[in-house]
Amino acid sequence: MKTSCWVGEGLAFAVCCVLALSCGDDASAPQDAGVDAPPAPPDAGHDARVDGGATCEPAGVTLPDPLVCNGHAELCARSYADVSFAMAHNAMNTTEEGWPAPNQTPRLWAQLGLGVRGFMLDTYVYRGQTVLCHGICAAGSRPFVDALLDLKLFLDCHPAEVVTLILEAHIDEPTTAAAFEAAGLMPYLDEQPVGSATWPSLGEMITSGRRLVVFTESSAVTLPWHHEAYAFMWDTDYAAMTASDFSCEVLRGSRANRLFLMNHFLTAPLSSIGLAELVNHNPLLLDRARQCQTESGFLPNFIALDFVDVGDLLPTVEALNGF
Repeated sequence: MKTSCWVGEGLAFAVCCVLALSCGDDASAPQDAGVDAPPAPPDAGHDARVDGGATCEPAGVTLPDPLVCNGHAELCARSYADVSFAMAHNAMNTTEEGWPAPNQTPRLWAQLGLGVRGFMLDTYVYRGQTVLCHGICAAGSRPFVDALLDLKLFLDCHPAEVVTLILEAHIDEPTTAAAFEAAGLMPYLDEQPVGSATWPSLGEMITSGRRLVVFTESSAVTLPWHHEAYAFMWDTDYAAMTASDFSCEVLRGSRANRLFLMNHFLTAPLSSIGLAELVNHNPLLLDRARQCQTESGFLPNFIALDFVDVGDLLPTVEALNGF
């Protein structure tokens, strides 16, 4: 989720400077406490598109009987903290939507169609609008509410799926909350007490309807659904430049926390499909996940990759879940 504009990393810094100079404004515009009104309904490219073209009428969608949770009946009885999920790093930063130096190829809606159920998103206020962008909003952005409307449609049309967001928030909590309210997502938001050692099962989350879990890297949180990420989880380093840089050491949070985010992507000095090809395939990906599980005693709950459509992310998650 962190921008790759590191002073001293030469090319990355130069690229970011060129983008900033050529595009003008950056993401440092003053924050506001509100959010723009929801955009017009998404265009026909994804207004009711589900899984590669089928349409969905949310009012007619019901839970499967017998219950199947995130694709497997066996997961319904399993705690959220005992399940591994595929996660897209900088999920908004995509080739398909024309963003420079992308971290993903398909847009968020298509990532959902691939089976990704976790999304790392960066939020800013830019020119008075609450947006997703990757540090330099003039180079590429998308209204935050627009992306949340995609999530709302997916959840409406897939009533047996649990989805997770990790926000790198450069906006305050009221602004964040206003976006979720505008998208109609409040009934879906899960609430977990800080310090709780247990999580509900996927089946409990699905039958209750509270199956969107929102974490934020900010510590300025008061709302019960707005979970401070590193009070609940710990993660590995996100700044690897070669596969030999990968480790299972704690970067943020504490292993006393129940959830584990494994960052598994290269930034050398920017992300690329070529770098993803080096590390997204098995046996490397699964072997590292297993190694971290053995060393820490924790199942990697979130496997965060660049270019989730490259390599073996979904097979790895299936294997970690025992399938």
